[in-house]
Amino acid sequence: MLKAIIVDDEILAINLLEATLHDNSDVTIIGKFVNPLEAIANIPTLKPDILFLDIDMAEMNGIEFASKIADLPFLMDIVFVTAYERFAIEAFNVQAVDYILKPIEKERLMKAIKRISMRRKQFQVKATVHHIEEDAHIIEDFHFHVHSGRVYIGNTALALSTKEFQIFFFLAQRPGQIFPPSELYKLIWAEESIGHTQALKVHISNLRKKLESVTSHRAKIITVRGSGYKFLFEP
Repeated sequence: MLKAIIVDDEILAINLLEATLHDNSDVTIIGKFVNPLEAIANIPTLKPDILFLDIDMAEMNGIEFASKIADLPFLMDIVFVTAYERFAIEAFNVQAVDYILKPIEKERLMKAIKRISMRRKQFQVKATVHHIEEDAHIIEDFHFHVHSGRVYIGNTALALSTKEFQIFFFLAQRPGQIFPPSELYKLIWAEESIGHTQALKVHISNLRKKLESVTSHRAKIITVRGSGYKFLFEP
């Protein structure tokens, strides 16, 4: 069962989304907020699996909202539900996993939830296969804490989004192996890219910047022209 909260400054929009989710037994609504500040205060306690978030809100823009909760120490998938298509790229910059336009189509919403559920199950399987029941998995200088979604280099923590963590953890386990963008997208998002890998490029760009901010790191994500991405540990 996926725990979800809804944040939208229009109560009618909240009620409509809740009604659309009503018949889905995989999701339970544990919180509804019209005030973004109140939602931010309650999210650390509620620890939802999914956050359904509007963008155009009076108190706070949804993109800003997502940025303020990016460092929370647990995995949470953000799904933007908005009437505005133009914010899509910004949404992926703040770890959004999906972007649904209003008016909401039930089939589209159910598809998004199914993808999230599949990704979480796959990620849990990867953790089990690699013996991370103690939470920490050590690869070279990096300590990956799967349950919190955090990566440590010595005593330094990298503030990664959910997708950045998944990409980094996946590639770090396979140093030197080249993954074409479409293949890597499918492995991380659990769906075909259909030629749209912009979200992957954004996350890798952000991940590179965060790795470069740590002067002691010995790792790089390399772009192999015409082939894809690979992860290397420098000697």
